[in-house]
Amino acid sequence: MKTQHAGYIIGAYPCAPSFHQKSEEEESAFWKLLADTAGIRGLEQPCLEHLHPYGDEWLLQHTPGEWQIVVTAIMETMRRRGVNGGFGLASSDEDQRRACVDYYRHLRQKINAVNARYRGKVTALEIHAAPLAGSSNVAQATDAFARSIKEIASWDWSCNLILEHCDAMTQPAPRKGFLPLENVLAVLADYDISLCINWARSAIEGRNSTLPLAHVQMAKKAGKLGALMFSGTTESGAYGEWQDLHAPFAPFCEESLLTTQCAQEFFIAADAATLQFAGIKLLEINANADIQHRIAILRDGINALNLATK
Repeated sequence: MKTQHAGYIIGAYPCAPSFHQKSEEEESAFWKLLADTAGIRGLEQPCLEHLHPYGDEWLLQHTPGEWQIVVTAIMETMRRRGVNGGFGLASSDEDQRRACVDYYRHLRQKINAVNARYRGKVTALEIHAAPLAGSSNVAQATDAFARSIKEIASWDWSCNLILEHCDAMTQPAPRKGFLPLENVLAVLADYDISLCINWARSAIEGRNSTLPLAHVQMAKKAGKLGALMFSGTTESGAYGEWQDLHAPFAPFCEESLLTTQCAQEFFIAADAATLQFAGIKLLEINANADIQHRIAILRDGINALNLATK
């Protein structure tokens, strides 16, 4: 299943009007403009109950048929954790760990149903090692994650599984505070599950621009590097101080620490030809931004990756 396709996976949903509860008319116009954008292989798309706020069919009807989908569990994981901080695959709260496993069962049914209709449409699912919020017990979280993975990996999936690393619970004032990378690698060693390194989420963990590269090298050395995603972070400005708010590339976002050079270093370290996919996930911070600006963020991100891979 690890075939290469031209173009990038675009996490467009944080730029979409629906992210800010705008009208369906604006949402339709946004996706029409995105469909006319060069360099897109497919979408990174969250799945809550459905793959889009207006439903699966809406998304499939408003996007090109050849686009693939990488489903991400992060949005629903964080929504549920907002209600109950115990929700997560690496949670030592057994009831909430089971609830999270049940959510992945829902994802499997959703993905398999889409792929039964459109062969190979969903190419991967991004999973996340979310521990009990506020816990500092890495051993307990690692054990819980191992039990979750053992169950989930035993199911019949019609797509690849790939773990997206988020900043670790061992750091002071973590943003996501998920399982440290070395523990994730230890759990996944015996499974056909690879890793996605997200530039911002690793930068946030280290509060610097150098840890992302170290994480790529760690995952590659373990034979687990499967994908790269590019989100930015900032030390000041509208996107906050080391927040996980998917800032655009610099200089489109003046304060962004994510540059074309960062992306170029990432691709060189990763050996891009071996990746399942690479892409961007960028956020329009202004809820009242027009569709042109929302699309401009994504087109700038695609252009940055094109420059980085020249």
